[in-house]
Amino acid sequence: MKIAVLSDVHGNLPALSAVLDDIEGWGADQVILNGDLVNRGPCSLECLRLLQTRVPESRCIKGNHEAYVLACAEDPLSPEDPTRELRLFAHWTYHQLGSAVADIAAWVEHYDLDAPAGASLHITHGSRLGYRAGISASTSAEELAEKLGPPRDLFVGSHTHKPLIKRFNGTLVVNTGSVGQPLDGDERAAYGRFTLENGRWQAEIARVPFDKPRALQDMDESGFLEHGGAVTRLIRLELEQARMHVGSWMREYLPRVKAGEISVAAGVESYLRSCEA
Repeated sequence: MKIAVLSDVHGNLPALSAVLDDIEGWGADQVILNGDLVNRGPCSLECLRLLQTRVPESRCIKGNHEAYVLACAEDPLSPEDPTRELRLFAHWTYHQLGSAVADIAAWVEHYDLDAPAGASLHITHGSRLGYRAGISASTSAEELAEKLGPPRDLFVGSHTHKPLIKRFNGTLVVNTGSVGQPLDGDERAAYGRFTLENGRWQAEIARVPFDKPRALQDMDESGFLEHGGAVTRLIRLELEQARMHVGSWMREYLPRVKAGEISVAAGVESYLRSCEA
């Protein structure tokens, strides 16, 4: 049995297309989308339709960005809220998806399989602690035990955009990395390949080149940068460099934005100048 798990596409159509080609060549028996297919990028609707067309039997799990988009229906984007600009690209995605929002609303939050010894598994976007509680190389043993929860032979998460394979207390723990916006310094798309042989799981991270110039052009021409707020400039830089910028910006500037000391746009300008220095 061969299962492909892909995640964090973030509206990157060239990357998704390349990964689906690779999965087809590998001969997966099942394809699981582990969240964040949409948002944080320019081609959410196109990615959703491509997945539905090429792998109509795929199992889809919600990530935090699906949750952000779904929340737009109840988000008034108050002008008095200094953080409203941080949510503009989610609203842009919400309007791009239109009636297809109902498709992602039906997705589940995890896939849990009780199976004979050696073959049980749990797949979720972050961990058992939530969408955004991802597992990384720096996760402590105590924290990891909490995030894994009830024992499974294989635990698959994503969210951090950085792939990982390790064993912990008898569990094979895998972070699949990101299809559309890898942040580990390797600009190739990443996804997880899982093989069940003789009652035991084996895992590997596949890396797949994609047409990055086309993906950057999609950002430039889709309206994503124009209508998604200043933070989209950081997202574009992340795609260019395959390393994190939004998280670094948030740690440094978000408290100041919330305090009314600086606008999001001014904070982004300041951060980008520091990157050039």
